[in-house]
Amino acid sequence: MRHFSLVAFSLLLALSIPSSGQTRRDEEPYCDDTSKRVEIADADATILGLTIGYSSLKDVQAKLGAAETARVSHEEESDISVCYTSPIDHTVVVFYSGAMGGWKDMTRFAIWSPEAAYPHASQCASSELVSKSLATASGLRLGLTKKELEKIAGPTKVGSASAKYEYLCRRQMTPEEIAGFKDANNWDVTKDPYFDRMSWIDVRYANSAASRLEIGRIDSY
Repeated sequence: MRHFSLVAFSLLLALSIPSSGQTRRDEEPYCDDTSKRVEIADADATILGLTIGYSSLKDVQAKLGAAETARVSHEEESDISVCYTSPIDHTVVVFYSGAMGGWKDMTRFAIWSPEAAYPHASQCASSELVSKSLATASGLRLGLTKKELEKIAGPTKVGSASAKYEYLCRRQMTPEEIAGFKDANNWDVTKDPYFDRMSWIDVRYANSAASRLEIGRIDSY
């Protein structure tokens, strides 16, 4: 079940899309549109049985062990993260939660190869569940070539050292989310009960193989 954060809903009020952008928003495809790919799949967003939007950082620690949380930057509303490193091959996996996750539910994660050199690796907890073979439920992992990754994520424009798949769609709110939005913001959204869902897969390559992968998905209003 999706975690529900009133903190995130409170922030949505400040970050909401201006009315001048309503036409553009209305042109966004719906997330349940099956005629084309409009968002990453849950399988892309799942690693070690932990899924963005459904699992919390507490779930991460219950699965991989205790780890210290850290702010990504000095900004007050920056993401927080927990990270783990392989004791065997020094692969790093980092789990993040931002404002849209209420700083408790996963909004993105990243896998770093030793070659990509995660800058805070010395602060990560050791976990035997982490290794270079770590993959999402859809098969996204380090070492994939551009052609192999394209078979999973679809075609996109790529550079010599990176590729980014970005998707935007409108997701219908659940009755629980509609009620929670009203409770948190005193704002009735029943006339437009949709979140803007942004999702992405960001890849960095080294020697024609993926050396860092980041997968993310956030909902905003």
